[in-house]
Amino acid sequence: MSFFRKIGRSIGSAFKNAPSVVSNIFKKGGDVAKSISGGLGRVGDVLGKVADVGSSILSNPLVDMGASAVFGPEAGLGLAAAGKGLGYLKKGSQIAKGASNIAGARNISDAIGGIQKLKDVAGVAGPSFA
Repeated sequence: MSFFRKIGRSIGSAFKNAPSVVSNIFKKGGDVAKSISGGLGRVGDVLGKVADVGSSILSNPLVDMGASAVFGPEAGLGLAAAGKGLGYLKKGSQIAKGASNIAGARNISDAIGGIQKLKDVAGVAGPSFA
């Protein structure tokens, strides 16, 4: 068998196998995206719970009175800063959930919905996808 025939067969078999290789890559990529989506969703849930519990603790008047008694009048500033930090944590949970929606998108409308949520959380004016 000539050298060129051997090369021709090798190239031909590579093209015959290409669709199954590409299919496997996309299938594994989908599994990875699903895992990322699930992980981001769980992170968003945990951050949201922490922010909610922290906010309910800080909103208790007894906490404010106790902090003022122990730390003095500056305690109010510290509690306000903690409240602001919890607000950022809540925003972080919403961002994680929006990213989860994008990573787990099954079609373009799901991805657009996730992008819209992130845009709303960030308070950014941009093009509307609706």
